[in-house]
Amino acid sequence: MMYHLMIRATDAPTRLPLILADTFHVALAQTDVSAGSEWEDRNWDAVVTCEYERLQGVLNWSLTIYAAHEVEHRPTEDELAASMARRLSVSVFTSWDARFPWVRKVALPDGGSTLARVLQPEDDNPAYTVDTAESRLPDLPDVPVVHLPEAVRAYKLTTPITDSVEKEDPAGAIFNVVDLSRNWERLCLRLRSGFPPHGWFPANLYREDLELRDRLGEAMDGLSAEIAADAARDAVEQLDELYRRFTIDDDGLALSSALDEEITGLPRLPWYWRRRPLALPWSERVEQKAAPADDETRIQ
Repeated sequence: MMYHLMIRATDAPTRLPLILADTFHVALAQTDVSAGSEWEDRNWDAVVTCEYERLQGVLNWSLTIYAAHEVEHRPTEDELAASMARRLSVSVFTSWDARFPWVRKVALPDGGSTLARVLQPEDDNPAYTVDTAESRLPDLPDVPVVHLPEAVRAYKLTTPITDSVEKEDPAGAIFNVVDLSRNWERLCLRLRSGFPPHGWFPANLYREDLELRDRLGEAMDGLSAEIAADAARDAVEQLDELYRRFTIDDDGLALSSALDEEITGLPRLPWYWRRRPLALPWSERVEQKAAPADDETRIQ
């Protein structure tokens, strides 16, 4: 099993053997911590190994950890990161969502976790940079704390209304309608539940969802006698009613103001463009705290 972590610390390599031994429940003599370029002085009998590499920038160590198949206790990457953050008193950066590789999950020394945007090295700047984070990083206090749109997009929402349509279409004949309906249902669920994970939703993403609703309408107009067509129409009607319940008509003024531009052709656009959420999610700045260690609903 392999783990990849990034940290900012002064003496991490010298302290890692004991941390790894404790975390993986192996003897200290069964661990090896070596530079990635070092081959002569390694402990080749180790069952838990760590190759480290010096980085430039605020994140100065890259750690690649391997646990051999005979290691019985294999923590998850989150558990390993949490143990290391606590023992080293530093923020430990791990992978998060493959769709957003620039966003990292961060285990914090107090046991909590958050998300941060990490900029990759460029030719003219070979250092990793922590651009923003959703909560304060105690060892990187100058990193701005902001909401990350990626966290909004990645938040998992079930779509039971659209799922029922998909069951009526096992051959995928109306796949495009189902896919667009699912996106519309997610927006409706966000409206109903207060825009999880933290009550914020950027106006540009809201506009994107309305544009996708336009595409859903076009796709619905193209439905003919497919077996799931009636189910799809019923589902969209349910979702439209849900959207109406949790929005009010303001002639599109709130969204236009949030986007700081006039929405082209607004008077001629469909009815949902002229409605706004009951509470404006893009204008409320919620003070963020790190997620507790066992919070699997906000950060996934």
